[in-house]
Formats: sequence, C-alpha cells, structure tokens
Amino acid sequence: AALEALRGGISGSLSSGLHHARRDYGAGFCTFNGLVIGAQAALAVGAGSVLILDLDAHCGGGTASLVREEPRIWQIDVAVCSFDAYANLAGDDGRIRLRVVDRAGEYLGAIEAALAETARLMPYFDLCLYNAGMDPCEGCPTGGLPGITREILAAREQMTFAWCREHAAATAFVLAGGYIGPGLDEQGLVDLHRLTLSAAAEPATASPAL
Repeated sequence: AALEALRGGISGSLSSGLHHARRDYGAGFCTFNGLVIGAQAALAVGAGSVLILDLDAHCGGGTASLVREEPRIWQIDVAVCSFDAYANLAGDDGRIRLRVVDRAGEYLGAIEAALAETARLMPYFDLCLYNAGMDPCEGCPTGGLPGITREILAAREQMTFAWCREHAAATAFVLAGGYIGPGLDEQGLVDLHRLTLSAAAEPATASPAL
C-alpha cells in the first residue's frame, strides 16, 4: 500500500494489527510492524520523509521503538487509552510525539493541534502512513472512550485526509483497531471502517465545480 501510494497518490490496506510489534517480538495482536515496514520500503525507493499518523485508540509504542533512530520517519500518535504508552523519544524536535486524550470533547481538538504542530515543524512529507483505528468509538469494548461517536470519527476522517492532501505527496491507510462487543456489532464496525474508505476516496468521487 505504501509503494502504491507513492505511485498513485493514495492507497490503502484492509489490514490491522501493526503498531505494537517490536523488533524481536510481537505484542497486542500485532505480529509484525507493517507501518514501519511500509515506511522503510518507501525510504528504500527514494522517499525522503514519512509520517506515521496513528489514531488508533491505543498507543503505538512498538512503532516508536523502531523509528527512534531513523530521522526521516516521524510519528504523531493521538490515543485514548494508555496501553503501550511511551515517552517522546526524539527529544525536542517533535519528531515522535504522543498524546493520550481522556475526554471525548478534547479528541478532535487534540488531533487538530497535533497536525498543526507537525505542519509547523515539517510542512510536507513524501508519504503519510495513516493508522486509522476505529476503536476510540464509545461502543468499542477494547479502548473505546465514552462520548466518541460515529459523527466524531467521521469528522476525524474528513479532517485527517484533508490535512494529508495538503501536507503529503502520498497517503496510505490501514484500518487498524476495532472490536465487536455488546455496544458494537459487526455491521456497526464495518460502517465505522467505511468512514475511512469514503474520506480517502472523496477527491476521486467529488463532483466537479460548475
């Protein structure tokens, strides 16, 4: 997906289970860290900068541990659950940053602020790898935060892809977390993931201006 995005501008992988895996072991339902593999593959074919934007409910500590020594890879992580939390490993340059939000009313603002700060420090990336977790949803039994509704997640996807179109030459997304339980059935979860697909496809399906 990362390489296809570099060729065509946008791509995606209907996969999850990526951001907790370390160099020598898996964790948190993640066997291999596909985000870092994708980022390294992009660098290998000539990308000069890659942003890993992680909006899964849980923190991407595995990713942070793998990119700490690679200055061409940035990681912005806005989570709602402290599982796999980590320190900002790149010092004061803002390259690897985590914020854990505990109030639904602060969620979109925290993402917007993180994106704005990233654009200030690095205005443009060759590739953004977006880990589009839907487990922040209030109905999700693993990581969900009360008050984060489908409407909030829809707004998140619109904001994220709008930012990527302005600040990245290419974007590749993965579906990331989302779990079925008493408050979220299979169809509900599918509908949440479709928010990502719809927002990603929006430029191609938008009607031309008259």
